[in-house]
Amino acid sequence: MANLYLTHKCKRGCPFCFARKVLKAADDVDEVLTLEEIETFLNHFSGSRIKQLGLLGGEPFQYAQLCDAIQLLKRHHVHAKIFTSATDPLPEGLEDFDISCDDINFIVNVGDRSTYNDRQFANLEHFFGKFHAISSLSYTIFDLERDNPEFLFDMIDRYGLVRNIRTGIALPIYKGGNQYIRLEDYQRAGAYFVSCAEQAGKRHITMSMDCGFQACMFNDAQIGRLTRLGSDINFMCGSALDIGPGLQAWNCFPLFQLGRVNALDASTLEELSGMLKEKLDEVLGKQPGVLPECKDCDLFVRRRCEGGCKSFKSIKAS
Repeated sequence: MANLYLTHKCKRGCPFCFARKVLKAADDVDEVLTLEEIETFLNHFSGSRIKQLGLLGGEPFQYAQLCDAIQLLKRHHVHAKIFTSATDPLPEGLEDFDISCDDINFIVNVGDRSTYNDRQFANLEHFFGKFHAISSLSYTIFDLERDNPEFLFDMIDRYGLVRNIRTGIALPIYKGGNQYIRLEDYQRAGAYFVSCAEQAGKRHITMSMDCGFQACMFNDAQIGRLTRLGSDINFMCGSALDIGPGLQAWNCFPLFQLGRVNALDASTLEELSGMLKEKLDEVLGKQPGVLPECKDCDLFVRRRCEGGCKSFKSIKAS
């Protein structure tokens, strides 16, 4: 899936964020993606038959023309998937959206109650009051000593949210600065994810894998248990194309500084993805996976596991 990176404004300050510090340090990226640029992108890639786009940041609720962007996508018959913390007041116009007619849904990145001030939490509760039926939670594993997922399940039950949790693992960024799970702790992280899925299953909630998971984090029994619990198991990267201000394109934020191109230099999204892959291969090489044993792994050879996030290669190159 491709994403439109609307703005790098954000007040949340998550310790694992791999966008905030990167974008603040980038003096060649404008503050916002304009509506005109979004229209240009949609028209240029109309042949790619785009059915869905992510809207992200930063914080999309800090983007002054969010509702206009959603309506623009709607006119192009594109579904808007909005990634937000929902801790800011609803943008102008969003309060009036009819969720039975407007083709949108929300992925809400949340923390436990201690991570919010009273105003932020009040905004989150107001948001859930209106959009709970089309909102699912996003959760990033970043602290194996302190993380406790129980608040996620309580939040789903209390507000009537979609009963699935999109789960990622905090990843490093080139030249560092954020909190992430180190490779030597990946099996612990795997066991933690299984434990989360067990707890979620007791409340009829499923867990899905997003960024960062590797097959070797889990043994066969754990994989079997996750399958039984209905977890969405995915060890391939499927890194999204991010389209930002100036119609610059990159693969994902952990690799933002290693390879960017002008999106309009490609005629299709597939061609754009290939251009970015070539850029990364120039910097990181074509070596398989992030672990030495990846090259001999049957799952890697059969393209059932990506071999880990390339961000781990980038920090070795920094």
